Amino acid sequence: MITEDLIDRMAEKCLLNDDDFDAVVLQQGSKRIQTVNLHHLALASRSDDFARTIDKADFITADGWPIVSLMRSRGIDPARVTGSEFLERMLAGRQFQGTKAAILGADRDAGYDFRGQLHGSGLHVVFRDHGNRGDWKPKRLAKKLEKYGVDLLIVAVTPPFGDMIGEDVRRAGFRGVVVNVGGAVNMVTGNATMAPGWVRAAKIEWLYRLVQEPSRLFRRYIIECLPVFVKYVLPHYWRRSRA
Repeated sequence: MITEDLIDRMAEKCLLNDDDFDAVVLQQGSKRIQTVNLHHLALASRSDDFARTIDKADFITADGWPIVSLMRSRGIDPARVTGSEFLERMLAGRQFQGTKAAILGADRDAGYDFRGQLHGSGLHVVFRDHGNRGDWKPKRLAKKLEKYGVDLLIVAVTPPFGDMIGEDVRRAGFRGVVVNVGGAVNMVTGNATMAPGWVRAAKIEWLYRLVQEPSRLFRRYIIECLPVFVKYVLPHYWRRSRA
């Protein structure tokens, strides 16, 4: 469940901008970064196990203006920091040159395309597993990642499973950085639809996605996320608007 203490702890470990995000990824040591959006909070409101998964992350980011607003209620002012934009920076620059990465999840074609698009960045995808997630065993995965010398594990699986398997792999002994990015690998490679820039700037990405996939997303956005938004985010947003 969501508690005020959980929100406080999220604020304590919230990365404030893209530069902070990239700096943490480049640091040595075992850690997990979880991008948190309103859907994550909706899942946490119904599952204590998933709420604990958020709590166990070493760092979180505010993925979407509702989480940004919630973090501002705790006295910090983060920018919107998303997994998809992290991957776009990875493709566009060379700040991660020499990093050895692994992809867990995503479609096989998307993983292949992503590896190819990284050719000029100096980051190398040395391990991919797009298979049946029911076959994934955290200890076995941790050993494979160690074998290939992986520095960065990109978990491209939607929540709640993606975030939970990322945490399990880290707890099983993986000594690199785990970043949970949901469906971002599919989006940045064009294997799934990404909202245009103006839609993201207008803060209506959720509406764009709902129009694109109403049968899949109506329950998530309207039935699951809206009550959480009204209960936990909207009161803080109104108070800030009136201040």
